[in-house]
Amino acid sequence: MATNQQRLQSIVQAHAPSQAFLEEFQHFHLSVKQKLWSVDYFHNQINELEPEVLYQQQRTRGSTLVLKEPYINKEGFGLYANLVLDGFLMNAMAALDTLAHEIRVLYVFQPSPQNVYIRAIKQRLINEHPHCSLTQYLSDELTKPWFDPFANYRHCTTHESLVTSNVSYGETLITGDPQPAFITLADDPRNRPCTYNLKRELKSYCVKNKKSVTDLVRHSYYCIIQDIRAAHNTLQIP
Repeated sequence: MATNQQRLQSIVQAHAPSQAFLEEFQHFHLSVKQKLWSVDYFHNQINELEPEVLYQQQRTRGSTLVLKEPYINKEGFGLYANLVLDGFLMNAMAALDTLAHEIRVLYVFQPSPQNVYIRAIKQRLINEHPHCSLTQYLSDELTKPWFDPFANYRHCTTHESLVTSNVSYGETLITGDPQPAFITLADDPRNRPCTYNLKRELKSYCVKNKKSVTDLVRHSYYCIIQDIRAAHNTLQIP
């Protein structure tokens, strides 16, 4: 069964007003797909985060991180957790901002947007296409509780510093086997000293936000298809 992404591509290929229009659309359409692949990759890396696994990986690769047997030390482990979290956050938000470029191509905006980010394009849709399906969907989705914390984490990792986290792990009392690592994200990375009252655990947080980002992209494509049909297959959507 074709996905909404595939359906949208077929519709645009069939009704694009010019080759230049089609190429501009396909550039960003493929870019969203690539960003979502990257989200999957870093999500998998986060799921595999365990000190003893990371120790073996870094020893094999000759990493410059400071190791301490039988685990990588907490500082090194925390830095590596931030490395893969950075990749996850950057690509997840990039998928949404690249989606914003697709929207810029597919809808009529006067003048053409210069600030092409998902929040900015949502506002342009509200101002110029208030009755479109996509406008109504993004207006609702981007005000849900998941989005602002996600955007704050991404802003921090891009423009400021680490997404500060608490790292805890230990050993089973009798066997000495390592216990699973627990990485708690700061409630709001913009506020220092950081607090951890919300107990956002890294792995479960990324699972939820991967689904939110993926669902947003997929349903946005569904809404765009509805808007194209309502416009009798006119591109750009008036």
